[in-house]
Amino acid sequence: MKATELERATNGFNRYGSWSLLFAWVPVVGDPLTLVAGILQVPLVTFLALVAIGKTARYAAVIGIIDLF
Repeated sequence: MKATELERATNGFNRYGSWSLLFAWVPVVGDPLTLVAGILQVPLVTFLALVAIGKTARYAAVIGIIDLF
């Protein structure tokens, strides 16, 4: 992981708070977000809930798009 990715994730996390974990599924940004959440000691229940909601929404959207075809 590059320092610039970690810095970008830290800035986004500080700006949007724990809600930014809804985007943990986004390539390149998601991994640093989860790392920052760990460094900032986000409560495990909050972390798991937000990441699960974000990933579930992503896969629901993928399935919905596939069903269109």
